[in-house]
Amino acid sequence: MTPTIVRARREDAFACAALRLQMDLEAGESNRPGFIAEYADHWLAHYDDLPTWLASSADGTALGMVQTSLVHRPPALARPAQPSLYIAVVFVTPSARGQGLAERMLRIVDAWADAHDVARMMLNARPRARRLYERAGFGPPDERHMQRVAPFGLDARRDAERAS
Repeated sequence: MTPTIVRARREDAFACAALRLQMDLEAGESNRPGFIAEYADHWLAHYDDLPTWLASSADGTALGMVQTSLVHRPPALARPAQPSLYIAVVFVTPSARGQGLAERMLRIVDAWADAHDVARMMLNARPRARRLYERAGFGPPDERHMQRVAPFGLDARRDAERAS
């Protein structure tokens, strides 16, 4: 039977947390006490800005999720106030992989983004997932986009010391 994909509701917080835990453990991360509650609390506190979709089997077993972060930019003279969507998590459990579920979830996110006037979707692609994202329409960003990785304060302190 085809998995059902729905926008996660508040009562799905622990299912989302369990999927994130499974994803992190598969990536070789070490578990820590209280992680499920920590994740669920954070997700609930920021629910409106973390649109998330869950894929489930007919018996309700969680099979995967896409979690995003909604970024609201104020208007400028050159553009209206349109949100951007950062895709933070795309995860499918091992038993459901290879059946097109991740691509189906991304198509549902596409429809949601269109309905909510999202101007841009972004993600960080691991090498093994690049083909999936390319099939879903993602490509390299334009030449204007850059990133900076934490820690940030070290450079600021060093620059302040040099200036004094």
